[in-house]
Amino acid sequence: MLADVVLPEEFMVVRERARPLAPEERREAILEAVLPLLLEKGRDVTSRELADAAGIAEGTVFRAFGDKETLLAAGLEKLLDREPFRAELRRIARELPFEDKIAVIIEQLQVRFREVFRIMTLFQVQGPPPQRDASREDWLEIIRELLEPDAHRLAVPVEMLGWYLRLVAFGSSIEPFNHPRPFDAAELAGLVVHGAAVTSPAPPLPPRTATSTAASPRPTAA
Repeated sequence: MLADVVLPEEFMVVRERARPLAPEERREAILEAVLPLLLEKGRDVTSRELADAAGIAEGTVFRAFGDKETLLAAGLEKLLDREPFRAELRRIARELPFEDKIAVIIEQLQVRFREVFRIMTLFQVQGPPPQRDASREDWLEIIRELLEPDAHRLAVPVEMLGWYLRLVAFGSSIEPFNHPRPFDAAELAGLVVHGAAVTSPAPPLPPRTATSTAASPRPTAA
């Protein structure tokens, strides 16, 4: 066994200490460790629970973030990161039929909105969620590329369609708006693609009969 092996006297075991994390790396490591807890408890989490989840002392948490509020703000920003949503949009197959693509886009928007609503409630956020750059709407670029094969079917610019889909998904993601009649993504996609009005041509007029084509009697002179 290895325990019975006798090493030569000149053999030395050198143990190298792990490189200490840079401040930013330490903050990132703590955030990754506590995110599941933040997603469960939001603002109700305690400093002790945060330290236990990260496997460190409370003092280490405060040295990394300064105070609990700063950690909560950093955690909120990370939980609201839009990249996972954009990644899901990129996974949608361009080969899908047009209406199916619209349904999947609405579904992904609904998932995103519901998650944002839940996080904002947990963190007791009033008003719109904080954003690093509110002008960045790069998800629309993903939608543009996704719907490029279907451009000939669109009656509006693809960016406008994206905003329509976002509006539909937003309204259908708010629970009080969906009782007692919930709407799924496929149904909403059908509404967006086909509308609610009948667009088929008007039925032809009935054929004119001999009676209708007969000349009307001419008025006689008084």
